[in-house]
Amino acid sequence: MTEACHSKTDHHVLGLKGVLALYQRGMEAFLQRENQMLPVTMRGIVVQKKFREKPRGVWQYFTIEDRGVSLEARAQSTMDLPWNQEVQLLVLLGIAGWMQNRLVPQLEVLSVRRREGRRRISHDERRIKWEAAIRQPKRDVESVFVAHKPLVLIVTSDVGEAWTDVSTPLAEYREAIDLQRMSVRVSDPQAVGQVLQHAWQKQPTPELLILTRGGGDAVVNLDDDELIQLVTQRPIPIVTAIGHTRDHLILDQVADKSFATPRDCGLWLRDGLARARRRHQEALDAKERKAHQQLLVVIGERNQLKEGQVQLRRDLQRARRHTVALAIVFGMALLTFAYLFLGSI
Repeated sequence: MTEACHSKTDHHVLGLKGVLALYQRGMEAFLQRENQMLPVTMRGIVVQKKFREKPRGVWQYFTIEDRGVSLEARAQSTMDLPWNQEVQLLVLLGIAGWMQNRLVPQLEVLSVRRREGRRRISHDERRIKWEAAIRQPKRDVESVFVAHKPLVLIVTSDVGEAWTDVSTPLAEYREAIDLQRMSVRVSDPQAVGQVLQHAWQKQPTPELLILTRGGGDAVVNLDDDELIQLVTQRPIPIVTAIGHTRDHLILDQVADKSFATPRDCGLWLRDGLARARRRHQEALDAKERKAHQQLLVVIGERNQLKEGQVQLRRDLQRARRHTVALAIVFGMALLTFAYLFLGSI
């Protein structure tokens, strides 16, 4: 074993190369024990892509995909590989390197055992296939901002920055939205489909579902016919925020709304919540103004009533004074008449 040494506590310490070598030997032993031979026969579609390692010697580098799972591979440059077609391959399993805190396997193709008839359709062919679904009317995703504290599900992976990119712009509005995360391996369309179906059955029913992840070669795995078909049958609005600006999937075109990056989606949510808050405040202000106007009307009517009562009292007092004056005049007239009458006798 390489780079082995002993610590003061007599623990066997290995360097990273030693760990990789140990892992490699363990994997080889497991394959020999389980398969009685080192090579393994596997099925997959050979996709011609740039490998993350630079070509060395006579090797050709590519990717093998099967049902949404992809592995990097290499083969002798003289080997005739059927690109974009499903085949059965005789492979060796090795370790390519250390990425994102995990060991990444690499396949070495020894030979092509059988060529299958199925091939991977191109992006243009898939777009033509789903053209009718792309033209279907979209759901109104803006209605999510009408609900009081809407429930929004974020379907994304445990690793990566997609969750942070979506949720960070909403820091000021977290009391106005119920944001929940549903973790899944986004590069696996079957796993994504299962999570979507689970989300649709969630109670209470979400107002919106957002499927998001960063960029990378695995983004194209989401253009899976079964997943696209599932999205066309969605009971709630779906928004996608997948990859970088260079990535544009059929899934994006089928969804109700799509964004080039997860952060763009977060900014859209922030702006929508800001508009909803302004509308709510404007509605409260309008209600307050209306109530104030109604209060002024009531006060005005009350004041008019008071003024009427005062005027009525004044009129009554004036009438009393007139009545008293008339009574006095009438009494004096009677006395005068009586005096004159008695004097004439």
